[in-house]
Amino acid sequence: MSRSRLVAWRQRLTPEHTLWIVGLGVAVSLLGDLTLYVVLPTHTSEAGIALANVGLMLSANRLIRILINGPIGLIIERTPRRRIAVPALFLGAASSLLYTIPGFWPLLIGRLLWGIAWAGLWLSASTMVLDISSEANRGRFVGRLQMWYFIGVGGSSFIGGALTDWLGYTANFTVCAFVTLAGAIIWWLFLPETHSETGRNRSTPLSFEITPRRHIPPSFKASLPLITAIVLFGVNWLIFLGVLGATMPLLLEERIGETVYVLGLLIPLSTFTGGLAASNQIVSLLVSPLAGWISDYSRQRWAVIFWALILGIVATGLLAVGTGIVIVVATMIGAIATSALQTQVMTLVGDYTLAHQRGRILGILNTVGDVGSAGGPLLAYAVLSTIHLSGIFWLATGLLVIVVPWTLWIARQELHFSGQPYAASNHSEMAN
Repeated sequence: MSRSRLVAWRQRLTPEHTLWIVGLGVAVSLLGDLTLYVVLPTHTSEAGIALANVGLMLSANRLIRILINGPIGLIIERTPRRRIAVPALFLGAASSLLYTIPGFWPLLIGRLLWGIAWAGLWLSASTMVLDISSEANRGRFVGRLQMWYFIGVGGSSFIGGALTDWLGYTANFTVCAFVTLAGAIIWWLFLPETHSETGRNRSTPLSFEITPRRHIPPSFKASLPLITAIVLFGVNWLIFLGVLGATMPLLLEERIGETVYVLGLLIPLSTFTGGLAASNQIVSLLVSPLAGWISDYSRQRWAVIFWALILGIVATGLLAVGTGIVIVVATMIGAIATSALQTQVMTLVGDYTLAHQRGRILGILNTVGDVGSAGGPLLAYAVLSTIHLSGIFWLATGLLVIVVPWTLWIARQELHFSGQPYAASNHSEMAN
């Protein structure tokens, strides 16, 4: 097939097929990163670093994204999405390959490269999904993108942990690099362009008919709900991606032990940690599209966010005091809270912003999230010797409790306006 015919073919793909290709690339890109989270705290000698450097390595990719999310978001608004997405996925493969080289600097450089890669591919993927969705189905489309994200997180955690126990630390990351490279080639060949000025024309099915909706009072259309959603996103990433993600191997080692018996089988800690993380992501990938469907059907985005926060409080409280099976259940409850909240916040970006401004808002959103998730490992390992794991999760519980009243107020305002707080999306879709 010639290049021009290939381009024409992929531009005729439906939004459903486009979402599949976008999601697949997102999922495979996470293999190296999530494997590192599972195995690095217990394989520092193979990585060639000290335990004290674990927090830095698990945060470095997010620290650099704090600086580049905004600029990349602005670039994505103005350029074809493929120009950012495809090179970013190739860069992700290169970063995983650097993990195979022992030592502080190779690992740090690999983490920084991964941070740049993830900023490009996640912001472009998110923008693509908002490009091809409408107000009527945005929650479901965003939920399905989140579903692919959680498939990547869960599958990567399980596969990476198992491969490390089977092949060893270095060989595992070699496999990760080549799998990600395969995903990058798929994007290069088949990912359609969704940018309104370059990816669509009247014969292209990447568009929707928009049904106008009643506008809501200007006072509630203000930026305050969106700002609140972005802050909640940062808090969520601080606790569940930052603190829990970085300390889960230590938490399981302390509360369960270095080996786990399941149905008579003796399972090593790395494999069990990866398996638990994978189970949590299965929960999340089921919840994300469900939460999106509920919010599309009810038009109550903020009610979903409120109940997600309540579940988050339950999860962190159980993590503070639980042992054994209670820890497993707590992490699963946290996964439900995380997936529901992430889906709703990204959907609100599409609801409240104009189409030509979504890149910058997504950049801000991910910057706030990266501040939280990068700060989580650093804070957790910095205070671990002082307040221990239980104290860390009690602090997390208190933080979530503080933001509940304000979230409940916004949810009540949304209900008061008949569940239609999405006037901005009318303009954004017209801009498409």
